[in-house]
Amino acid sequence: MPTIRELTQDDLGALFALPRRIYANDPSWVAPIGLLERKRIAAFMDKGRLKLFAAERDGAVVGTISALRDEGYVAHKGEPVAWFGYFECIEDEAVAAALFERVATQAREWGCTLVRGPRNLTRFESMGLTVEGHATLPPFMQSHHAAWYAALVEGQGFAKHHDVLAYETPVLDALGNQRELPEPLKSKAAACDIPGLVVRPTSRLRMARDLRDAHTVLNEAFATVPDISPMPLGQWMALGRVYLTVADPRMLQIAHVDGRPVAFAGTFPELNEAIGAMRGDLLPLGWLRSTLAMSTIHTASFKLIGVVPEYRGTGLQAKLVDHTIRGVKEAGYTRLEASVVDERNAPMRAIVEGAGMTVYRRYRVYQAGV
Repeated sequence: MPTIRELTQDDLGALFALPRRIYANDPSWVAPIGLLERKRIAAFMDKGRLKLFAAERDGAVVGTISALRDEGYVAHKGEPVAWFGYFECIEDEAVAAALFERVATQAREWGCTLVRGPRNLTRFESMGLTVEGHATLPPFMQSHHAAWYAALVEGQGFAKHHDVLAYETPVLDALGNQRELPEPLKSKAAACDIPGLVVRPTSRLRMARDLRDAHTVLNEAFATVPDISPMPLGQWMALGRVYLTVADPRMLQIAHVDGRPVAFAGTFPELNEAIGAMRGDLLPLGWLRSTLAMSTIHTASFKLIGVVPEYRGTGLQAKLVDHTIRGVKEAGYTRLEASVVDERNAPMRAIVEGAGMTVYRRYRVYQAGV
């Protein structure tokens, strides 16, 4: 049997070394940027929200896992849930069993009766286990998993809670022109007639203000979506700083009605197409390789769209999609992907599927009682 030890901030190397071995010959794996990921992990550990564990056998790390306590989620949703994440494991049921037993113990110590996951840190990243699309590159902020992981997780009594989906579609047609929206969505966009409505892209000068407006819309628009709790402004702005660094302003579309923010759509460059060039190391030359690779990115990643409840059904979502695709084309991208969409989010699925997008990756969120 393997032994389990809790990792400290001083030995996080074990967390990154194992996947390097497991995915050494897997072209779909994108190594996390170790320096940046360590800082983010340390912040969660400092707050006592995150516990990391490694399984060892004969002195070698053969599995890793984390336990996360999201007090904001528990308070908002009323579910006694602890989250597992950072799950990496050799193809060995005994190792998986030892890892999940340690997470179950931690969950019980926190007073939780459910374990759900995988989820690494925030609810906007690394959510779910890859169950379809292993041969494709994962979207930015999502993980890639070995094909045998699902059997290991299910072998420990975990069952599907829900799936989240990654979609794709070409931006251009066979002649190199912007692809037309499917007729139903095109008609809805054209019919949208809201007095005082202004839809525009952001700019470098006002992007910080627009991100704050988008945050206001985000928490109002997603309040009724399952498994979603309000995101603190500080956490949102931290993600937004990444956006400010890499995104073309035309990829953030904001809608106001008489000056009030009512909708937004955010699209990123698909950074995984460049991050892979780092090979997980920012220094000494990883940053340079990644910077050079930025010019080769051909995919825009449609990450979020939100419309406040009172303007749903008005065609505003369709109008935002139309503006988004035009902005993506003007910014020079030829493929649009959308990730990740909760399969239970019927309105969002209707938007992306109505835009002609198809699923290229499926992630599964599992749950078990403890």
